[in-house]
Amino acid sequence: MSETNNQKEDMSLLQAWQKKIELANTNNIFCHCHQCQYEWVDSSFEAICPSCKSSRIERISCWQFPDD
Repeated sequence: MSETNNQKEDMSLLQAWQKKIELANTNNIFCHCHQCQYEWVDSSFEAICPSCKSSRIERISCWQFPDD
């Protein structure tokens, strides 16, 4: 019984962290197009290049960069 409660608590904690990461990614995903070298910041990991419409995009969550 307590194992089931622990699993529910773990799942709840995981979902809370996923929501926080999703919120942190809003307007914070640095994108670099490997086709035309265009760079921009977006909110979606599914975005295509607004310059050349390529899907060859490198994406990095900006909150991963240190604030020196």
